[in-house]
Amino acid sequence: MAETYMPPSGGESVTRTVGTRNFTTAWLLSLLLGTLGVDRFYLGKVGTGILKLITFGGFGIWYLVDLILILTGSATDKSGHTLANQPASKARAWIISGAVLAFLLILSAINGANSGSRVASAGNDKPVAAVTATAEVQVEKPSETPTPTPVVTEPPAPAEPAQPAETISQRNAKSKAADYLRFMSFSRSGLIGQLEFEGFSTDDATYGVDAIGPNWDDQAAKKAQDYLDTMSFSRQGLLDQLIFEGFTPEQAEYGVSYVGY
Repeated sequence: MAETYMPPSGGESVTRTVGTRNFTTAWLLSLLLGTLGVDRFYLGKVGTGILKLITFGGFGIWYLVDLILILTGSATDKSGHTLANQPASKARAWIISGAVLAFLLILSAINGANSGSRVASAGNDKPVAAVTATAEVQVEKPSETPTPTPVVTEPPAPAEPAQPAETISQRNAKSKAADYLRFMSFSRSGLIGQLEFEGFSTDDATYGVDAIGPNWDDQAAKKAQDYLDTMSFSRQGLLDQLIFEGFTPEQAEYGVSYVGY
């Protein structure tokens, strides 16, 4: 079926083919499940849907781009057909989308403020300074013999300074990093970036990732296998993709070699 389309910015109208994918369904999937790539799966774009899934909506950027494309009527299915049943006025969809995104931003800001206040209160606890013992000198009693040399005992080694306690935000970052690695493989920089996207500070995200200490070579191997399970790659293409994901060239080389390339 064909329909006449008038671009939002004006200009000449164009005739485009309308597919079977519904505008309202695509919009709701993009708004609510866009970070998992469900909207792209619905439009038949499986390859980019998988990439969108493993990058959590392109760290939020891809999510917003796809949502705007659908709202402006520019989105198409895998065959290039426009979405069916597009309302004459999309004002309601824009308003609902804006309200949902504003709510998520406010919720993220509140969570960040609460984490910051807990970190500030935890920072008031200062480590106790170590006390260095004074050396004791034992001197033998004088006798009729020549004066002996005093015997000096070695002072005890100073105690190690107490380490500051792990903050709530650091503990939560460590737990969140471990949760991600249970069902998906990451590079070190990729996992830190994901925690930052979740609202953790760079310091807390770095602490959480380093605290669990995964084997990054193994993560590169798992990521390479995940890619080959869903699509085909040349050896160099797979190596470049792992480096793009944040793995070092050495880790990427290990992962590619592990899967048999």
